[in-house]
Amino acid sequence: MGLLEKMVAPVQSLFASPTEKQVSSYRTLTEYAPAFSAWDSRLYEQMQIRSIVECISTWCSKLKPEFVTPDESNGALPRMQRLVKAWPNDMQSWPDFIRLVIGRLLVYTTTYIVPGYDENRNVVALYSLNPSYAEVVEYQGEPWMRFTLKTGERQAFPFYDVGILTRFQLDSDIFGGGNTPLTPTLRLMDAQRQAEEIALKTGADIRFIGKLSGMVHEKDMNAKRDRFAKQNLSPSGNPTGLMVYDQTFEDITQIKDPNRYTISTDEMARIDKALFEYFTINEKILNGSYNDQEGSAFYESCIEPKGIQLGNVITRMCLTPTQVRKGNYIMFSASYLEYASPDSKLKVSKELGGAGMISVNDVRDIFQMPHIPGGNVRMIRGEYYMVDDNNEVIAESGGRANGTTDHASVTYQDTDDLDDLDEPEEE
Repeated sequence: MGLLEKMVAPVQSLFASPTEKQVSSYRTLTEYAPAFSAWDSRLYEQMQIRSIVECISTWCSKLKPEFVTPDESNGALPRMQRLVKAWPNDMQSWPDFIRLVIGRLLVYTTTYIVPGYDENRNVVALYSLNPSYAEVVEYQGEPWMRFTLKTGERQAFPFYDVGILTRFQLDSDIFGGGNTPLTPTLRLMDAQRQAEEIALKTGADIRFIGKLSGMVHEKDMNAKRDRFAKQNLSPSGNPTGLMVYDQTFEDITQIKDPNRYTISTDEMARIDKALFEYFTINEKILNGSYNDQEGSAFYESCIEPKGIQLGNVITRMCLTPTQVRKGNYIMFSASYLEYASPDSKLKVSKELGGAGMISVNDVRDIFQMPHIPGGNVRMIRGEYYMVDDNNEVIAESGGRANGTTDHASVTYQDTDDLDDLDEPEEE
């Protein structure tokens, strides 16, 4: 059994995959039979583009999945907490999953997330899918997303169970716009690469230009050239380093111009500029020489929108409309981002931590440090209060904590353990 069959096996009794004869074309507001074919892989074969895709997807992989719920007793909480706190599927961690999803989004402008189900058709796993062809079909009055894999196999999912992320979406109601505008730039890059190869070969092979005196037969000309090269240009034929020639040649000229076979730097800069603007990135981000302001601008303009898009897509996949209306959703926070300098991290920690906006363990996340017991508390200047997730004051500077006035007797409880305080101790 393949992975796709295993994913949908628990719910095969709940819905049957549409067959060729059972489906009909699906119509959206502006499209008839919407479909998308993945653009060829030439884009990712270019070194500059691969570096850009890797950089952006790696930045995105630092985003941390969070399940936000206003009601701790929500029935979806245990299932969703397990999903976001563990891993999206048995094959990948969250950073690996996010890197793959964003990388495919950048290269193909459309990428898909398909669910893994339990026996009750609840979403318990998420997988990134990269089909060669995707189409929306109608089956029993409902839209389905049918994928054709690169192996030739087909698998279909209910349309509303599939997460779709897009870029440059304009003409289609469902799919991204493709990377066709990059075609001229790709041609220039390919022409540049070929020119560099030819220039290197030519520059390495032709080091002197000689002019023969008189008319010479082609066979004799080749013999004279080979004899001259052997006597003067090879280490075995000329160990002295002194070149001599007779009247066979009128003139011997050495090629000295080092720029004769180099590509224009202006042309290379224009290509790089076009790629940077297309992917919303710059050279300093690529080589790691950015400062705090540049890193923050890149995060806000490129990384954060993708995190919001990913969170919205997974929310729609995993939660019902009723659960979303009650305030439940999935988001990707910037807890794991490391673009800021140590001084900036310290400043953010002091300001946000002192205002009670983040907990002690949140501060440790900023510095990539492990959590500590009792660290899920927020400190608020009052001069200082410690507040748990239910906004209950569990400690206050000046001595009061849980009704206790003796400051020395304050015990700081981890909010994860607060529920156990009301339980009577065993005799």
